[in-house]
Amino acid sequence: MAGYRTLMTFLVGIVLFQGGDSDVKCRDDQGNVVDWYILYKLPSGTGDGLSYLYMDESTNGWKVSKKEINSKSGTLANTLKPLLDFYKKQTEGFGYMLYNDQPPIGTASASYGHSKGVVMLDKKSGVWLSHSTPKFPQYRTQDFWPSSGSVNAQTFMCVTYSFDKFNEIGLQLEYIHAYPYDSAIPTTFPNELRCVAQRSCYPKKEPWTRVKNLTSMNGRDFSSFAKYTRFGDGECLHIRLMIKVF
Repeated sequence: MAGYRTLMTFLVGIVLFQGGDSDVKCRDDQGNVVDWYILYKLPSGTGDGLSYLYMDESTNGWKVSKKEINSKSGTLANTLKPLLDFYKKQTEGFGYMLYNDQPPIGTASASYGHSKGVVMLDKKSGVWLSHSTPKFPQYRTQDFWPSSGSVNAQTFMCVTYSFDKFNEIGLQLEYIHAYPYDSAIPTTFPNELRCVAQRSCYPKKEPWTRVKNLTSMNGRDFSSFAKYTRFGDGECLHIRLMIKVF
């Protein structure tokens, strides 16, 4: 009888785990799930360099956040929570990759793309947080915000995607030749992400550009434009995401 109860408890645990909601999503200042958001951190000349403007589909334009950008309860902290929790206790079924051409540790060679971002996901959903901040997020610490990031204006764009979109996201990151400085990608996650995390893949032949439509969890279409250094127009490697407004 005891063995039967143990087996039933185990099976119920599996069902609850499989049916549970994903925590890996973009989140606002209150911790609410949002499909996407854009942050604009104001430069230090307009205050302490930690204030920011916030926008998502519900705000009807920019609003001034009551939080500071480095707040442990602000938009960035709420969004990064799965990663910060993983630093404390590693759990199965979660993966991440942090890339930055101006990393908090080490140095990225000039061959890597001028790009910065955070990718986090589980087997249901994930976020792609692209941004402009050098040394963000700081390496494996709860204090994710670098003090150097407070001087200049900075931008952040977070989009929530389903798990099946991250193979395409990985391909886009190949084209910009992103420089990962920290990652943990399970073997069951998209190979496209894993090879970028391992710095082992990049475009080998033409075309040297890639344009891909990516649809968010809530059905919003984003267009992602990426190019490799051999595109040959003399500009920096880059990636852009644009909201299509219909």
